Amino acid sequence: MVWIGWIFAIAAMAVLTYICWLHAVVLKPGKADALIVLGYVSKDGRIHPLLKERLDEAYKLFQQYGHKYIIVSGGAVGSRRSEAELMKKYLVEKGVPTKKVLEEDKSYNTVQNLIFSKQLMEQYQLNSFIIITNSFHIRRTKYILHRLGIKGDFCANRSVRSIIAFQLKLTFLEIRAFRLTLPIITRAIDDQNN
Repeated sequence: MVWIGWIFAIAAMAVLTYICWLHAVVLKPGKADALIVLGYVSKDGRIHPLLKERLDEAYKLFQQYGHKYIIVSGGAVGSRRSEAELMKKYLVEKGVPTKKVLEEDKSYNTVQNLIFSKQLMEQYQLNSFIIITNSFHIRRTKYILHRLGIKGDFCANRSVRSIIAFQLKLTFLEIRAFRLTLPIITRAIDDQNN
């Protein structure tokens, strides 16, 4: 019967190690031409708490470092209005000048968020960026950027409260999301090469 206790202890340690690994990514807040805030499904036109966390972090960094632009990225996934439109409205209401918020409203997944935001950066001649997302999402986003040959930094509001209240379930769903992302990346790379 002692071995059952050891199995549970090893399993618990493996789960804890995975959680810590996924969320313990180096964050690099600072100067850049733009902040890119990745969208999150907003049902019925309401901003989800995880998206609010991203937007509040972007606002804080914008106030602190004075980036040229904030790019809000997300199409109409769970609502008639695009995530980008909802995010822009939120940031403008907080005091960010309207002309400083660029909308990328065509994307339906993280790969598209990054590709379309990069196109918007090229249009506005922006060279550097910091991606704002939640800590559970950074490792997969970082992998996507690497595969697409794009270089950027990351920032998130990494709080234990948020991880436990909102991100824990998503932490485990990232394994599935990563698998689903692989063919999307492959298609995007093929499209870029053609």
